[in-house]
Amino acid sequence: MTKKITLIISIIFILFSCSNTQKNDFKETNNIEKKSFAFEYPDLETINFAWEKTPFDEERFYNKARFDKEFLITSNKIYQFILYVKRYDLYIPYVEKELKKAWIPDDFKYLAIAESALKNKAISSAWAGWIWQFMPETGKRFWLIVNNEVDERYHFKKATWASIKFLNLLYKKFWNRTLVASAYNRWENGIARALKNQKVDNYYDLELNDETSRYVFRIISIKYLLKNYFNNSEKITWWNFVEPETKTIKIKEIKDLVEFAKKHNTTYKIIKKLNPWIMWKKLSKIKWNTWEIKILKN
Repeated sequence: MTKKITLIISIIFILFSCSNTQKNDFKETNNIEKKSFAFEYPDLETINFAWEKTPFDEERFYNKARFDKEFLITSNKIYQFILYVKRYDLYIPYVEKELKKAWIPDDFKYLAIAESALKNKAISSAWAGWIWQFMPETGKRFWLIVNNEVDERYHFKKATWASIKFLNLLYKKFWNRTLVASAYNRWENGIARALKNQKVDNYYDLELNDETSRYVFRIISIKYLLKNYFNNSEKITWWNFVEPETKTIKIKEIKDLVEFAKKHNTTYKIIKKLNPWIMWKKLSKIKWNTWEIKILKN
């Protein structure tokens, strides 16, 4: 009998502790929300990607759940979302400008955020690299140098130009922007084969692997959450990441990057931070190429 009473008291104590923990967690979450801002769901009728309306009709009843899942996941990773915003000005204005020049819809800037969260040195388990998450073969396909000394997938401007070429190539193949985005994630042959095998003509009717099935909805969620943030008059004031003032030095080769840094009154570390595409301590001479190295502007 005593053992039973002890067991009952123990269970009550555990339940009471869990209840208090949940209350504390709830308070903590509320504090975070108060410090940030309220995310609002967009009107389903207005949701689109690259001017293609996302279908939420009865026949595609599953799309509401797909969007809802990605919207909730993205909006609840508040710290990650804040980092999206803090990194935004480092990269997105340039991406917007280049997309506009190439007549590619502005929504594709959110693809870069979905791919890498705009993380410097982001690399996937499959060795897809940096902002645009190019595989080494894809980088080489679009004239990026990828070797032991140099990896231009980490050269922001060159990788952006390469990704625009890739997006244009995909559009010529599919003539549909949503399929372009999904093909960027899964590779064009995979999407073309899925369309043929399933006898459909659009992304929303395809049954795909989990990552690609979620991919466009993730991009759309990021789009509307960021639009919500930037249109919110009560947004948080914080400091954002900015690149320092730099100047560019053109050079044929660098035999020792440490000595090069010393010569230009800087450090090896700063050279590497400003030029993350440099993989080694030297840059070999290439017949048709002049290296452009960023250093701090004195």
